Amino acid sequence: MGSPTITTLSDLVLRSHADYEVVFEHVAAHLQAEGGTIKIADRAKGTLEASWKYGVNPFGLRVTVHFTSPEEGIVELSLTGSFVDAIDTWGTAKKKAKAIAEVLPSPIDVAAWPIREQASIPASTQPAPAGGTVHHRGKRKVLMALLVFFGGGIGLHKFYAGNWGWGLIYLAACTTGIPVLLSLVEFIKVLCLSQEEFDKRYNYQAVRAFQWVW
Repeated sequence: MGSPTITTLSDLVLRSHADYEVVFEHVAAHLQAEGGTIKIADRAKGTLEASWKYGVNPFGLRVTVHFTSPEEGIVELSLTGSFVDAIDTWGTAKKKAKAIAEVLPSPIDVAAWPIREQASIPASTQPAPAGGTVHHRGKRKVLMALLVFFGGGIGLHKFYAGNWGWGLIYLAACTTGIPVLLSLVEFIKVLCLSQEEFDKRYNYQAVRAFQWVW
């Protein structure tokens, strides 16, 4: 099977009229060919994520590819770069995502780069997700922990997470001391979460105003 035709719409957005499954495997092959390790391969949610070693962290830099279908017969790809437990201050992760986007239109032997089974979500042939799919929300574990520790008493971490309803409650009750006690427990909880568990709670689900994320 030949490589799908992929056109570039912008630095980090591409489009294809090929079959979703074909495009998904093509992108996964390129991510691995560029030295990445597949961390997430979820066809149903339309998410591919690969990691690269950065500094002392073996999985510090990540590029996430989001697949959506703006209309029938079209698969649209949007790429984001990020660091695990760090902010992309100098734009290094974004540059990596751009570099990956540049090579995606190129042909590649998909058979030489199969998606590792342990990283894949077993699924039958899936259509590209509709535009309402929840993508990675960009929340960082270290920043969350800092906000809980230094601003938990006034609900800063709740506003950051998207729980603005609870943030208002924390702010209103800040003089009682109760939010401080709750945030202490939340601080310990955040520190104990693995990166995957943190992402599941805060990055790969829609967080509502009065939803208690635990």
